[in-house]
Amino acid sequence: MREKITDFFKPLYYRVPILRPCMAFVHRKFLIATKFSGWGLKTVHELPWSDKEQEKKFLKASIDIKKKFEFSKNAAQVNRNNIDELLWRNWIVSYSVRHAIEFANTDYFNFVECGVGDGVSAFFALREINGNQKIIGNFAMHLYDSWMAMRKEGLLESELSHVGRYAELSIEKTKKNLSEFKDNVIYHQGYIPESFNNTPQSLNQIVYLHIDLNSANPTLATLEFFFPRLVRGGVILFDDYAWAGYEDTKYTVDAYFDGKPGIMMKLPTGQAIYFR
Repeated sequence: MREKITDFFKPLYYRVPILRPCMAFVHRKFLIATKFSGWGLKTVHELPWSDKEQEKKFLKASIDIKKKFEFSKNAAQVNRNNIDELLWRNWIVSYSVRHAIEFANTDYFNFVECGVGDGVSAFFALREINGNQKIIGNFAMHLYDSWMAMRKEGLLESELSHVGRYAELSIEKTKKNLSEFKDNVIYHQGYIPESFNNTPQSLNQIVYLHIDLNSANPTLATLEFFFPRLVRGGVILFDDYAWAGYEDTKYTVDAYFDGKPGIMMKLPTGQAIYFR
């Protein structure tokens, strides 16, 4: 139907130049199909996961999450019914992992995620890692989360409404969701920053750090602990960087990186990637 309408008006577009701006607006607004809408982003353009390689890996991961995952009730409001709305967000996770593998200057690949929840982001990251011939078996994923309710300690006044959130999370549920990667995943349960000094021992160097903590001070503590351990070519992915309601996290991150080497890529999904 869209093609027929376009063909009908095409001769008029070329014969009457004065109508072109109006016709172009109508075409963009009503005749071009939206290819993705979700996570604060809407686009009519080709999607980065539409090639054969990404279909095999990235989209397969999304399908398997919907089939196999056990989601915590109300945890971050993510479930199998709306997870496709996060595809752009999760593709950024997969891309960041690929970039770290390709460019990190290291012989062993340590990946870190702080703020794990049910394990959705970690699943996408681990599928990307497992499918990469460069590092088969030569990696570890370290996951940090309290898997308990957010505590008041360390929160800013603007964040106090978060107290008690995520009480429904369960580390056992997350372990089950990520069971196919169990030989390469290390769990660090506890509140940040205390868990950085607990057993199992934290790392001396890393290639990838994903921060999704929904709070400024724990984000800063994570940067202070792991940034000196990030190898050249490594990446840090921020989930909450530009989201409405998390402005204090953005201010904290910007202040931390002021004057430091590297590049911060700010994304329309609200995420940001720091490239060292």
